[in-house]
Amino acid sequence: MVVIYDRSGEFVKSYYDPSIDKILNPLDARCAAWDLWKECLTQPDFDNTANTLIPMGTKEDPFWQGSGRTIFAEAAYLMRNDPNRSYSKLVDTLLSIKIEKLRTFLRNSPAANLVEEKIEKTAISIRAVLTNYVKAIRYLQGIEHNGEPFTIRDWMRGVREDQKNGWLFISSNADTHASLKPVISMWLSIAIRGLLAMGENRNRRVWFFCDELPTLHKLPDLVEILPEARKFGGCYVFGIQSYAQLEDIYGEKAAATLFDVMNTRAFFRSPSHKIAEFAAGEIGEKEHLKASEQYSYGADPVRDGVSTGKDMERQTLVSYSDIQSLPDLTCYVTLPGPYPAVKLSLKYQARPKVAPEFIPRDINPEMENRLSAVLAAREAEGRQMASLFEPEVASGEGVTQAEQPQQPQQPQQPQQPQQPQQPQQPVSSVINDKKSDAGVSVPAGGIEQELKMKPEEEMEQQLPPGISESGEVVDMAAYEAWQQENHPDIQQQMQRREEVNINVHRERGEDVEPGDDF
Repeated sequence: MVVIYDRSGEFVKSYYDPSIDKILNPLDARCAAWDLWKECLTQPDFDNTANTLIPMGTKEDPFWQGSGRTIFAEAAYLMRNDPNRSYSKLVDTLLSIKIEKLRTFLRNSPAANLVEEKIEKTAISIRAVLTNYVKAIRYLQGIEHNGEPFTIRDWMRGVREDQKNGWLFISSNADTHASLKPVISMWLSIAIRGLLAMGENRNRRVWFFCDELPTLHKLPDLVEILPEARKFGGCYVFGIQSYAQLEDIYGEKAAATLFDVMNTRAFFRSPSHKIAEFAAGEIGEKEHLKASEQYSYGADPVRDGVSTGKDMERQTLVSYSDIQSLPDLTCYVTLPGPYPAVKLSLKYQARPKVAPEFIPRDINPEMENRLSAVLAAREAEGRQMASLFEPEVASGEGVTQAEQPQQPQQPQQPQQPQQPQQPQQPVSSVINDKKSDAGVSVPAGGIEQELKMKPEEEMEQQLPPGISESGEVVDMAAYEAWQQENHPDIQQQMQRREEVNINVHRERGEDVEPGDDF
């Protein structure tokens, strides 16, 4: 039994046998009538399907993807008893109907809290994230009419050791791979889990060929099942362009786990220094004795001599330059066990074409146009809701004010010197206010006008009676009479100021109460 992920259609073209093999490609006319509700029988089955269909991002907040998973799994599970269930109806339920109807459909389920009316804006944002992945289900509409219902689980359980078994091709092409990526990842994850359902059998061989593995979503089941797959008869062949791709999809630790359980490895040419050096380290090292000679000289002829020795050295079997300069169809192969690494040269052998790699499937244009309009509306709604979670941008009025040049401050006349001992602050403020009001206004645009000094006669008129030109109080009676006439509340302010001066401020530490410092 063989399960093949064929991204380019080359395997279908060279090995597909329509009599016993199956193809899973939503846009291929030969696609089997895969039934989601017969494939997933329990709630955990729907949860596992949603985990691969909607992968967790590496940088985004996991709340949005996790909420989308919950809504999809619950909606698909609730639809299992609907006699008129279909992929089109599932997409309509998740994306087309209003949020109020979706809330009614999901009532009494764990997903009901995610679409409550109190958090309607959050619910709309969750559905926008759900749209990005669930829209791939739209391509499954109509495949239920392609013959008998098909499930990957039942197909794998039907394997027979005493007869020839068919192959399962999960295919796509360069034009449609981006759109089909969620569905293809979901199918391959179901096949990987289906191996465990077959039971333990060390004599059985179930091969999984996955070329260009990093072009799929992260398959969480792969990291968990691969280390123990051998006792179920699982054999995996993965192809990756670079180890960095594996780390980018699965993360550093998960990628190291996958790479560690791959016992047989073939390293082809890697032009970059970092990847080539990594491959050279994985191929292995060798130990050898290096002879060394030492010469000693002295004043006496008998002191001259030569000493020889051998030092143990470790060195990689191949250098990273050897990896960088490998010709086409040449690789280094490492095998499990006490076997040396070998340099292998392959010879290309063309395979005859036995089947077309892709046959387009006819899709109902009316239904496709309607779903396209629904998806466009949901994406626009998602963009609108996403703007609510972005930082606020300054309004147009604020921007206009920011673009205008800063107005220069109004110049003020220099204040008259005052005696600090005398309570002259109220008089000083009055004089400053009058001088500020008399300042020259500056028009917008930053053009400063020349400041004109006032005549000394005006300055003298502004001084209250009893105050000399130098600001000294020469006639206290006249000055107090002027204060009572112009500022009747000045005496009350001065009295309050004296009361404050009498009540000397004390630090809290000077009057320590028992327990204050504990």
